[in-house]
Formats: sequence, structure tokens, C-alpha cells
Amino acid sequence: MARGGIRITGLDQWANFLQTLPTDRINRMKDRVLRTAGLRTMEYLHDLTPVRTGRLAASFSMGNPDSVYELNVNSGVSYVRVGTAVDYSIHVNDGYTQKEGQFVPGRWTGSGFHYDPSAKGGMVLTGKTIAGAHMFEKTMQYLEEDIPTIIEFELRRLWAEVDGGNNGSR
Repeated sequence: MARGGIRITGLDQWANFLQTLPTDRINRMKDRVLRTAGLRTMEYLHDLTPVRTGRLAASFSMGNPDSVYELNVNSGVSYVRVGTAVDYSIHVNDGYTQKEGQFVPGRWTGSGFHYDPSAKGGMVLTGKTIAGAHMFEKTMQYLEEDIPTIIEFELRRLWAEVDGGNNGSR
């Protein structure tokens, strides 16, 4: 082990740079971190959502009318909010228990049962529990692992700005 400590060239410059960083530069970095995290969240949700009609999974895409994506960056509290306006998403995520004996109008086809409120026939529910996909919880776990990498990337970008593109070499 070396005696006398470790010398890191530019560390004082980096610390001074961070302390004097203008608010707009900090907000740009927060914007990039939150935007990346938000887009990655949508990607994970899309991939983890079970598909029957595709409506719910598609709602985790930018520009989809059922998509919820809100980014707010300022010098106070900054956040990204990602979700869906599809009303049945909570049941797909959390699961549910059928109401035993409830009649559901619809018709059976080769691909399964299709709900149709105007159908004369249908099925009577048995009361079984349908497990949830828990795609929101899984996404948060994945994102928790990704955030440090996203932040590190943005800090390296800042370092390149202060270091003049030398990548730490002198």
C-alpha cells in the first residue's frame, strides 16, 4: 500500500466546479437524468405488461393517448411521473378476485372469452383469484439498479465539460 495517500488530479477543480454550477446547468443535468429514467420506466413497463389486446402495453409509449408522462424540473422538487390512463391497469398489475356467481355477458371465440355488454350469452364467474403481473413493482426494482448508472453518466458528462474533454488525462 502506498504511503502518503492518493493524489487525484483535478479533484479540487471538480469540487469547485460543482459548488459554482449555475442553476440552469444543474437543471439540465436533472432534466437528462429524469428524462432517461422516465423513458427507461416506460420501456420496462411496456416489456413487462402482459398482452391480450395490446392497449395497456401500448399505453407505455410516448404519444399514445393513454400514456401518462409528466416531467417537471426546477430548482426545487423535480420529478418524472410515468403511468397509464387505461382504467383496468390496476387489476393487471395487482391482480383481482372474481365475484363468484357474477354473470358476464360476452361470447366465446377460438382465442377465448370476449366481453360484450350487449350479448345475450356469457359466463358465470367461479370466484377464482387472478394473479397480478406486478409490472410497476418490477419496473421500480430495475430502475433502482439503473439510476446510479444514469447519474454516473451525467456526472461524467459534466466532468468532460470542466476537464475540457481530456477525460481525466493530462
